[in-house]
Amino acid sequence: MQFKSILASSVLAVAAVSAQTTTGFPANYLGSAAVINDNPVGTTYSATFEGNVTGKMTFTASTNGTGVAVKVDLLGFSGATGPFNYHVHDQPVPADGNCNGTLAHLDPYQRGQTPACDKTAPETCEVGDMSGKHNAVPNTNGSLVEFHDAYVDNFISTKSGIAAFIGNRSIVIHKAGGGRYMCVNITLDTSASNTSTPVFQNDESAASSFGVSSALALGGMLVAAVFAL
Repeated sequence: MQFKSILASSVLAVAAVSAQTTTGFPANYLGSAAVINDNPVGTTYSATFEGNVTGKMTFTASTNGTGVAVKVDLLGFSGATGPFNYHVHDQPVPADGNCNGTLAHLDPYQRGQTPACDKTAPETCEVGDMSGKHNAVPNTNGSLVEFHDAYVDNFISTKSGIAAFIGNRSIVIHKAGGGRYMCVNITLDTSASNTSTPVFQNDESAASSFGVSSALALGGMLVAAVFAL
């Protein structure tokens, strides 16, 4: 009986953590994003901008494999109103260049955009919400602006086959109010990578961590098994 009580208490504790984690988020929210610690070191993806915005974003696996170092160097935004948020979107830019074809933000944990991303808790934001977790391009008041930023994001990945993988997806820059201002593909940067064999696979079902939902499911099965003895 003591073992049963301990196990039941553990399951209840996991449930309590889940309730705290998901408060205020959609009912189907799967919990906080996992830190990706096995990114292939030396692999770089990039997004090159030409048009209303010029420049480049690079995404390089950190030297210890944990997280991805992101570098942003952009020039433009004249004649438009910001601040300009930018995100990794689920699909690449279609052949006709229509940014709507990139679909929604990369969001394997089904977090959604409400409530707004909290920079102090980036694990609770959409995986693809780069400006939410870090910095948006500021409002230019219609003038030409040069924007530079650099940071490490622990929740995106350069490892193919998992839901956080950014390869074969896109970056979309939004104007104030959410309209899609510009979109470009994220592709393997062979000039900066130590690898020359990209494998593009967007597998949204691939699990990158043993999350709270999994823990609850396992806990429930264990309890059922114990009480069946």
